[in-house]
Amino acid sequence: MSNPEGPNPEKLAPFADNWAYLKTELAWLDRLLMVAVSRQKRELQELDDFAISDQDRVTRHWWKGIIHLTGQPNYDHARPPKVARPGGNYAQQLEARIVASQRQGVVLALPQLRDRLQLTLFEKNVLLLALAPEVNQRFGRLYSYLHYQHDEADWDLPTVDLCLRLLCRNDLEWRRSRPLIAPNSRLASLGLVEWLNADDTTLLSRHLRLTEDLATYLLAEAPDPASLDTWAIAPAAEAGEASEVPAESWDSLVLPDPQLAQLHTVAAAARATDGTMVLLTGPSGTGKTLAAKVLAAELGLLLVMVDLATIAPDEAGTIPELDDLAELPPCVLLLKNAPHWFGRNPAAEAALVQSWVIQRRRQPGLTLLTTPYLQSIKPSWRQAMSGLVEFPLPDAAAREQLWRRTLPQGTKKARSLRWSHLAQQLPLSGGEIATLAQTAVALAQQEDPPVLTLDCLHQALALHHPGLTLSPAKASRARRSPSPKSS
Repeated sequence: MSNPEGPNPEKLAPFADNWAYLKTELAWLDRLLMVAVSRQKRELQELDDFAISDQDRVTRHWWKGIIHLTGQPNYDHARPPKVARPGGNYAQQLEARIVASQRQGVVLALPQLRDRLQLTLFEKNVLLLALAPEVNQRFGRLYSYLHYQHDEADWDLPTVDLCLRLLCRNDLEWRRSRPLIAPNSRLASLGLVEWLNADDTTLLSRHLRLTEDLATYLLAEAPDPASLDTWAIAPAAEAGEASEVPAESWDSLVLPDPQLAQLHTVAAAARATDGTMVLLTGPSGTGKTLAAKVLAAELGLLLVMVDLATIAPDEAGTIPELDDLAELPPCVLLLKNAPHWFGRNPAAEAALVQSWVIQRRRQPGLTLLTTPYLQSIKPSWRQAMSGLVEFPLPDAAAREQLWRRTLPQGTKKARSLRWSHLAQQLPLSGGEIATLAQTAVALAQQEDPPVLTLDCLHQALALHHPGLTLSPAKASRARRSPSPKSS
């Protein structure tokens, strides 16, 4: 079996505690800010050199867009070149250290929150930006300086504009990230951040800070994992406390025996051979991502998930992300939306993908590709795979098992509510069951004590699946009871 720590184990040493992790993240943020500060100083110096009047200063955004003093023409707010940013290797090594810490039982608050809520890298880094001034006022002063030409107030908290400028590399990332930091985004709706001037300014000018409870949790010397229940309800695949099924264990997979046997074979093949590449097919919510997590835990490797639908060639026809994918440490690489690269009409140049696949097959680890439909993958690529695992929609027995795992600790179920009845009436996938149950449980927790009722499920069903209906279990028994007499 390949060494999961890669060729340089000392770089992947686990963090001693939560504060050791925070110091590493804040050091990265400090470097990122200093690049931005240096660039802004250069821009202000250029402004002083060429602005003759106050009118020139006021209209600088116009004339600087026409006359650019160095390099290629660009926007006034362009992000520093990629070479000035911390490379992909930093993110990979950081994630490897996080995994090593988790294996040794070291609780790291921000990564734990990220995994529990399934936050994106951008969302996680926004929380880091908002947390930094709570640790050192230097970050607040840097924010204030970077706000200077956009905000006359002396704020020590990041704005939406600053978050986007620092964390987005191009226009596409900017457009996709902006909704993630809006007032109605998950960060706000879950109670992670709060807005200080949300009513009298544009979105880009709004400042955000962490809620007091979240800041306390993230800065704790020994973070309490139970605190996460304040912001999230564990999905079915992670509700280990309620179901007594550890997350990312083989028992967490609710699949037919043939598929489980195939996955065990995949794990054995990945141990014996480098470059194993397997195609996972099946409708959304049938367990493909959870299977990847289980395989990564079984192999003792880092799990890296990449959505190919978010990666597109640049104007030159190249794919810059291929370089990052080629430099991955030994890991389980999960490529979602595989048809975007491996389909009949791929968005990426076939030669580029073929070259990367050849290189990937020479590296230790396991590569998994996911797609809802087998036919969407080009036949030549299907034949090139090491294996194929088809994930079916769960039957009634499997759905009942999935429903039983959705109830978090501290929430009771009404006696009139039967899991078997839900499984029979609602033909849903495992992911759909988890989403429906999460909403219903959130409604139940508005009561004291929290009790999951049929009414909660009706409300959740009307939101997620308005075409489905759920009749009371008692009514079903009443319809069946006269049958012996009629015979």
